[in-house]
Amino acid sequence: MSVQYRYVILAIAFIICLLVNITYGEVSWNIAYQGAVARLTGVSSSWNPILDERLPRLIVTVCTGASLATSGVVMQSLFQNPLASPSVLGTSCGGSLCVTLVYVMNWQFQYPFSIPLAAIFGCLVTLLLVYGLSQVNGHLQINTLILTGIAISTLLIACQGVIMYALRDNWHLIQVLTEWEAGSTMDRSWRHVNMQVPLTLVGLYGCWSYRNELDILAIGSEEALNLGVDVDKVRLRLFLCVALLVGGALSAVGIIAFFGLVLPHLFRNLFGPQNRQLIPLCTIGGAVIFTALDLVLRVGDIHTLSIGNISAIIGGLFFLILLFSSKRKFAEVYGG
Repeated sequence: MSVQYRYVILAIAFIICLLVNITYGEVSWNIAYQGAVARLTGVSSSWNPILDERLPRLIVTVCTGASLATSGVVMQSLFQNPLASPSVLGTSCGGSLCVTLVYVMNWQFQYPFSIPLAAIFGCLVTLLLVYGLSQVNGHLQINTLILTGIAISTLLIACQGVIMYALRDNWHLIQVLTEWEAGSTMDRSWRHVNMQVPLTLVGLYGCWSYRNELDILAIGSEEALNLGVDVDKVRLRLFLCVALLVGGALSAVGIIAFFGLVLPHLFRNLFGPQNRQLIPLCTIGGAVIFTALDLVLRVGDIHTLSIGNISAIIGGLFFLILLFSSKRKFAEVYGG
């Protein structure tokens, strides 16, 4: 299948998801549409399901899916490891811990933008820490990268658990944090859109700008240096872009585990490793699939599971499949 057909198929799926998300709801389309027109023309100022519920939720799901999928493909290319993703390397856990501290300090109402700032800071610091600890004599050790990420993730989750246990008597705070950690798209508003959209746009633009450098880095850091790529500068800027994308998703939706692992890995196997094609495909594909998952929850009226729970279950199973596949290939090569 040619690249053009891939984009056409994803674009059609994207448009279908947009239309269904906007039109589907408890309030019929005709009533909701008339209310939206009245609101936009200044005739009415009452609450409208399209403008105040469906549209903000749709924008948040589109941005979250695009952000996590793109950050995943960038990290896999940057570290040359198919298991690299924001959740596996602890990036999401670092952002989550910092956002938890914002909620504990009760800053989210007085300083709403402290949530995305804390998420970005936590993601970036954690990514730099994992990257630094995975180096030996200035060289990145790919073999220890995933283990370092898992170790840092475990430590950060433990710290967050200590905080929540110490504040267990504050039932309202525990409920808010529990719902946020589950990764939910319920009750998204324009406040969430304002927090996420600027971060998503800047992060996506930054990742796309370094698509050629990512392809060159795939052949090795030393070879990239010989070809004129400033490896350290490129990595640092891409770290910042990933922190913007993951931080925006965290601040708007919460923790969405493994979404940045599964989709980029599948698309890389289907469409090849070239980032000039892989990045836009993952951006559109991530938006489509995440929006479709959210639509399934809405249509099925599923309240016992959040989109973060579903993503974690699917991603965890996929992660196990990848590990067993790697183990089987290792046994075939070495006869064990």
